[in-house]
Amino acid sequence: MYACHTQSDLEKLVLSQGTPEIFFKVFLELGFKSMLPYLAFDARSMKALLSSNNKKFFNDQFPLFYKNQDGFSAIDASLDRNQIKSVNLMIDYIITY
Repeated sequence: MYACHTQSDLEKLVLSQGTPEIFFKVFLELGFKSMLPYLAFDARSMKALLSSNNKKFFNDQFPLFYKNQDGFSAIDASLDRNQIKSVNLMIDYIITY
């Protein structure tokens, strides 16, 4: 993810995965977390991940949006970077699911 030079490279990385589960459920620092806060700066990647095409990967037992150890969520990360489109996508997801 950090090797991507542009946001379109990041979007291609997201879209090239066979399933979005790697972004929804990963072990980071020995904790079961989501990578959405790390992708919140890129609205195109968020749109691809939160698309209804991925509905089968959305799981009530593992929420996509929650506060991390610092008390911030993916929505906070998007707001800090002034990514209103990402925030809107996340709110639409929350309302729908």
